[in-house]
Amino acid sequence: MNHRSRSHHAAHLDDGPQDEVPQIALVHRGQAALVTTGEQLARLLETLRADGSFAYDSEFISEQSYHPKLCLAQVASRSALALIDPLAGFDMTPFWELLADRSVMKIVHAGESDIEPVVRHLARPAANVFDTQIGAGFIGLPYPVSLKKLVLELTGVNLGRDLGFSNWRQRPLSPVQLRYAADDVRYLPAVHRGMLAKLEALGHACRADEECAAACEIGRFGFNPATHYLRVRGANLLSPPLQAVLKELTAWRDGAARRDDKPPRAFLKDEVMVELARERPGSVAALAKVRSLPSAIAQACGADIVAAAARALPGAELPAAEPEIGAADKFRTDALFAVLQCLCAGSKLDQGLVASRRELERFYQHVAHGAGDAPALLQGWRREAVGDLLRSFLEGNSSLAMAWEGGMLRAGVAV
Repeated sequence: MNHRSRSHHAAHLDDGPQDEVPQIALVHRGQAALVTTGEQLARLLETLRADGSFAYDSEFISEQSYHPKLCLAQVASRSALALIDPLAGFDMTPFWELLADRSVMKIVHAGESDIEPVVRHLARPAANVFDTQIGAGFIGLPYPVSLKKLVLELTGVNLGRDLGFSNWRQRPLSPVQLRYAADDVRYLPAVHRGMLAKLEALGHACRADEECAAACEIGRFGFNPATHYLRVRGANLLSPPLQAVLKELTAWRDGAARRDDKPPRAFLKDEVMVELARERPGSVAALAKVRSLPSAIAQACGADIVAAAARALPGAELPAAEPEIGAADKFRTDALFAVLQCLCAGSKLDQGLVASRRELERFYQHVAHGAGDAPALLQGWRREAVGDLLRSFLEGNSSLAMAWEGGMLRAGVAV
């Protein structure tokens, strides 16, 4: 029994009566309608368009195929609560078209995987999407935060058990699955309304919109051979010449996994990819040195692996290596990171949403030494919210003050 099967079984051990849905504005209290035909879908989409906004989530199985297998799509609006069954065989294109329609707002939570099919099927991105996980990072809540914790924080409702790894392919779906799937979107309109009020009060509404729009950019989806190798676990431990080999191997693995309809990491593990890059095999016989390479892959794909490694040698365009930060600058960057944390906390911004330590190092190198292009902290809403102030502080043009008021940290320019 695999992890998904175990999770599915455990979630159904207690299949007793379910709690009643509380009476909250914008929260549907009834059962969700099940959409199993194209005609039903068309009527639902008319309703969602008329309402002007709707919450959306999806359930899929990603560990068995190159593209995740969509098993269910859930929506909730002012007038509808529905579960769309794509396994019933009707065309889902009109639904993807709606997700790409800028005139209708979509509310998601951690929605990257949910909106990916729009790019895949339409070759254009989802539009006018508000992600409540992103929004939470602008109102003094952790980023990322789970849906369960967010719903509890903003509505007082405990969503209960997690069925994320249930067997969503089974039909009919169990009452537990139907309730869980409906609850994944049932409370999002109310959460969104409460979040908007907080965003407006804090002056972060436009910033949250900007970050949500960035999360929909088409370049974030699909395979990019120029950068995808950096997602291979262990890539950062390789020298630039070996990263060039890994880059070619990653492009080969993606194509092979796509042909076999398997997730790339299931087709060949990342640690094997890194070992192959280190060995830089010059012949099929040399693959024997990579002991972690499955024999079936070596036999079926050996010549392709060798050819991919050869494409990086010699004279290949090598990935640009970022300069190492010196010990003294590392100490100063650590101090600056503490200042960033205080500025973020004082503005009810989650620091993780604003900048990582590596991004702050780039900021420091750029401001202190003129190195590199303008970092993310000096672009868009990040510059407006904290970047300009942090730069002024680093250059010695501003002093900062902090105080603990009303149960929270206040930080800003000293007066």
